[in-house]
Amino acid sequence: MLPNKLKPDGLYKLIRVGKDNDGGYLVCENSVMNSNTLISCGISDDFSFEQHFQKIRNVDIFAYDPTVNLNFFLKKFLHSFIKLKLMLFFNHILNWIYFKKFFNKSKNKLFLKKIGKGGDAFHDYISIENIIKSNDINQKIFFKVDIEGSEYRILNDLIKFMDKIEGLTIEFHNVDINMDRVLDFINKFNLKLVHIHANNWSTHGLDDIPSSIELSFSKKPVLLNNNITFPHNLDQKNNPDADEIKLVFS
Repeated sequence: MLPNKLKPDGLYKLIRVGKDNDGGYLVCENSVMNSNTLISCGISDDFSFEQHFQKIRNVDIFAYDPTVNLNFFLKKFLHSFIKLKLMLFFNHILNWIYFKKFFNKSKNKLFLKKIGKGGDAFHDYISIENIIKSNDINQKIFFKVDIEGSEYRILNDLIKFMDKIEGLTIEFHNVDINMDRVLDFINKFNLKLVHIHANNWSTHGLDDIPSSIELSFSKKPVLLNNNITFPHNLDQKNNPDADEIKLVFS
């Protein structure tokens, strides 16, 4: 069971941003429309959220991921070519072309830096504070955070700058062993929790708690009613070939 603190207190006006299945998130429509800047932490080769967000609201995008250099894409090309998966090979080529085109736009910037402090010595790091200051971002920020466990390193910074944030969608990993940290963040973060979804690429951990969950927050959400069921009608399974993880609250 999940603590009730993780359950939104009603059904909010949400939209789905990003592609079908893994890579798409349910977020507050107001948060998107009120934002001037999208800061994306974690991209890999999927920029569908950023692309869709910009179609809805023509914001400046600052994306951070130390892994998506040319070698990252070359490995994908080579792997699919060796396996004789030619359709996949050409899909990787096209995705790389679209990726380069998207992040070469004047409003979109991609930085090969890792978010947060500490960890390995192989990447350049940058803090949320430095991102905001170096890019002269004052307010009305939307954050997307999917950084494979490093999200815990930036929670204090998100709290520190929460007055500048319109919306946040964040994936928490290893939730079963970090529940206290997740709940502490929710208690200190003054944006409203508007959505929760379990990522079914992961499994259940300790005490039958989903090990990966996606949470969305909003500064000024629109409450539709107090009747809420899970999954939301806009939710999709991250892994389309696996069962949805049912959410049960204590």
